[in-house]
Amino acid sequence: MGNIVLDMMAGAATDRVASAGLPEAHREDGGPRHAIVVADRFAQFADGELVFTVSEFRRLVSAGGAASPDPGWVLRLGQGVEPGDLDTLKAAAGIDPAVGGLPVPPATVHKCRAENVLLAGLEQHSEVRCTADLRVHRDNELILDHNTGRHLSGLVIIEAMRQLCTAHFETSYRRALPAGDYAGIWHRMSLDFENFLFVLPAQVTCEIAEVDLGRKGHLRFRALTAVRQNNEDVASAEMQYSMVLRQRVDALERYRAAQAVRRHMATAVRAHDLGVEG
Repeated sequence: MGNIVLDMMAGAATDRVASAGLPEAHREDGGPRHAIVVADRFAQFADGELVFTVSEFRRLVSAGGAASPDPGWVLRLGQGVEPGDLDTLKAAAGIDPAVGGLPVPPATVHKCRAENVLLAGLEQHSEVRCTADLRVHRDNELILDHNTGRHLSGLVIIEAMRQLCTAHFETSYRRALPAGDYAGIWHRMSLDFENFLFVLPAQVTCEIAEVDLGRKGHLRFRALTAVRQNNEDVASAEMQYSMVLRQRVDALERYRAAQAVRRHMATAVRAHDLGVEG
């Protein structure tokens, strides 16, 4: 089903390119044409003039519309463009990289799969402040089954904030703590959405407002986080969370899971008996 949807979107993109022709609005006098390229999955955002999908631009290349020589193209990378796409793009255009730095390793944000990491170019500015570029893989779990038109789901914003808080812990505090994995427990979030988040470059910020390091196996944090695009906040949040030794979390989970099962079964049996007697 996913391939069918992508094929349909790619067909619509082809029609846009054919009807729009070569864009002139974003060409400097005598200079190159400037455009943004995004993954095919984000075809609804591409307008075939200022924003192209990877497949659209490849079609322009194969048709000769984006070929050298002059005036050439300068492409700015939007979301979902992966290293495997760059060879084709670089063959026909200069690349102005919008997402700097390497993707954050999955373990640093407590994920298992690289495509579900939402951060790249992590920078530690101090023990209490860090930033990263938003990096949305075209197969990220949060966008595979969300129909949000031209913008990204609010779940992407929340998860990017969570990941940056986690990455900040792992890179700033983890080395001074006892051996063993830690898990995040999220207590409270006060979140303000101020704009749509589009599949353009964006930044995620985290600043620790309060920290309690008194218990090495259970650290508590209050962080101020934000996602910014075009130098404006898209969303901001105050997040309260703990980083706890995983063995403690596992023990607590087992205990509470057993409690939940017993309570559920007691309720179910009581309701069944009442139904039989009635």
